[in-house]
Amino acid sequence: MKKRIRKTRLAMLAFASLGAQATEWKLITTSSDLSKITYWYVDPSSIVVQSNVLQARLRTAWSAVQYGPNNTGYQSTTYVNYIDCERRTIAFTGNTYFSDMESTSEPVYQEDAKPVQTLRFSAVRPGTPGEIRINYLCQSHGTSSNKVI
Repeated sequence: MKKRIRKTRLAMLAFASLGAQATEWKLITTSSDLSKITYWYVDPSSIVVQSNVLQARLRTAWSAVQYGPNNTGYQSTTYVNYIDCERRTIAFTGNTYFSDMESTSEPVYQEDAKPVQTLRFSAVRPGTPGEIRINYLCQSHGTSSNKVI
């Protein structure tokens, strides 16, 4: 049993931390405020739908340095996003933080990926980047069970 759990964790970690260098990121949306522009991207080759939950690898980049865990400076992060299109909820795990906008530098901080069953899904507010991600991914890829896109 422990061996299977370990293999599952290793597979999730490998998926979450795949090298960004080999990824063709597609821009989903941008937003801006007075101090920074934020960009949201998806790796189209990572999109999978299983049991009505869409899974995709996303990247967020900022025009200004952000500060995260341990006050570490970073300018982009990659993570696994899970979306329940029917309920219009979203969850994420496995954040990897990078010092550059392209997510090609060595990670400056990394969080372990957690199994989807343990994540807390949250509803998104209308007009937010979260809603735009849900709209893009769900309209483009639907909710067909066990479908690899």
